[in-house]
Amino acid sequence: MEGNTAERGLLLNYTGDGKGKSSAAFGTALRALGWGWKVGILQFIKDEAPTGEAQFFRRYFPDLIFEQYGAGMLDRDADHRGAAEKGWKRAQELLRDFDGELLIFDELNVVLHFYLLEPDDIRQALLARRPSLNVILTGRYAHPKIIEISDLVTRVECEKHPFEQGFPARRGIDF
Repeated sequence: MEGNTAERGLLLNYTGDGKGKSSAAFGTALRALGWGWKVGILQFIKDEAPTGEAQFFRRYFPDLIFEQYGAGMLDRDADHRGAAEKGWKRAQELLRDFDGELLIFDELNVVLHFYLLEPDDIRQALLARRPSLNVILTGRYAHPKIIEISDLVTRVECEKHPFEQGFPARRGIDF
């Protein structure tokens, strides 16, 4: 992916054990939408359980692609690999044919960490995307092969978390 760096799409990667990786990606989506960009969001791992982001984007941006390809938490007995493969098939279509400016693959780093998909396949598809397409990946455990090709890697560190104090996940804050 060479050429004019002002026109080349970026690969942004938000990783680490802290809270806020998906929120950073969704904030960038809002910024992009404010400029009239077309945005697509695929969520891996997360299932159909209602979330604030899904409700917001579907309600206020009905033309935005917002799709979920997960079977829920990985400690649940479910077809996690099948969900990841279905989501990756859709991601490949978008990387090839999407006519917008920004794609977000939420929790894709986690999928790679647990080898639900092959890192080399993901790397190749990201490198082969349309040169002006921006992509954001989120999730803990960013794979070294993906870090290597990312233009931005931001590690979100957890110093203190309400879960450690016994607080459950909260609607509007955590989901």
